[in-house]
Amino acid sequence: MTPEERQRMDVLCHAIQEEKDYDTYACLLRELSDLIQRKEERRFKNRPSLVWKHTRPWKTLPAVVNKVVKPPIPNLPEKIEISISAADHLFREVRLENSLNDLDGTPVSLRQGAHVDITFEADAKDTMRCAAQSV
Repeated sequence: MTPEERQRMDVLCHAIQEEKDYDTYACLLRELSDLIQRKEERRFKNRPSLVWKHTRPWKTLPAVVNKVVKPPIPNLPEKIEISISAADHLFREVRLENSLNDLDGTPVSLRQGAHVDITFEADAKDTMRCAAQSV
């Protein structure tokens, strides 16, 4: 764990202990969980995770990096075009900055053809129960 991660963990633990608003508490708890999970993945590579995952409604879809788009101006960030096969035909492609962090926090970028998972999460207050679907 980096010194910055350790310091952030200390701040999060203190804030979690004092927080009275549930939504803020849940957000802080998720961030702490992400920090712990990153540490866990670096230290115990082939072991099952002890950190809980999704605490909000979610859905994960497979996607592929179709192309890497070089910027027209050298100082602009490189973009990637990601295709989400489960999306409607006209809405499949998404373009975003080609910038991720590896487990150590080092910046990395995706290659063309990379398989990725896209996870959508929502606050529970922004969702509603689906009616029973007939088969």
